[in-house]
Amino acid sequence: MTSLIGIGLYSPKQAAQLTGIKTDLLKSWLLRDDDTHKPLWHPEPEAKGAPDAFSFRDLLEAKAVWSLRQHGVSLQTIRRALDNLKSHYQIDYPLTNPRLATDGKDVFIQTITESGEEWLSDLAKRQKVMAEVVSPSILKSISFDECQNPVAWQPDPEDDLIEVNPKLNFGKPYVLPSYMPTRTLAKAYAAEDENAEMVARYYGITEDEVIRAANFERRIAAGAHLH
Repeated sequence: MTSLIGIGLYSPKQAAQLTGIKTDLLKSWLLRDDDTHKPLWHPEPEAKGAPDAFSFRDLLEAKAVWSLRQHGVSLQTIRRALDNLKSHYQIDYPLTNPRLATDGKDVFIQTITESGEEWLSDLAKRQKVMAEVVSPSILKSISFDECQNPVAWQPDPEDDLIEVNPKLNFGKPYVLPSYMPTRTLAKAYAAEDENAEMVARYYGITEDEVIRAANFERRIAAGAHLH
């Protein structure tokens, strides 16, 4: 089995809780593979010997798909965009791109030329598009490195100090600045009858971190669409 360290590893249920996308829909997009239906892409853990699981990149890409669908982009258009973008850029997760945008019908990538900005709706045809476009909301919550690779995700729009990083805490959510796992703090908070002071003193962190971690875990357990 190829090493799974550093990519984040999530069951369908965990992925659904973090993204707010129903488990059945995630499975339909990524795990259903038969004569009549092909996945939008094969999840990263599959090639590493862990079928029926998702990685950090899979979660972000699925969230980008969901955001595009919310803007009205058809799944057929998204599938075509994925194929074209993968072919053009030779990358596995092209929708997790800070230059991605949509007008509610097509998917675009912004490129910078000497004369200004250019929008491409179909990379195979190199069509220039003049349209009012918006970026999928997921992109605003991702921190990218200098090579435009996502390195961290802030999954809660109400709390940008809740973060997910595939190289930390096995890809599970943590609260800043302590980097304590939100689930650990939420369980301790419940076990101590919601005594944030006692939990904070035990772990050497602030009461605010304990409460924010507990609130986050409560929201995702309830199936909240965070973005």
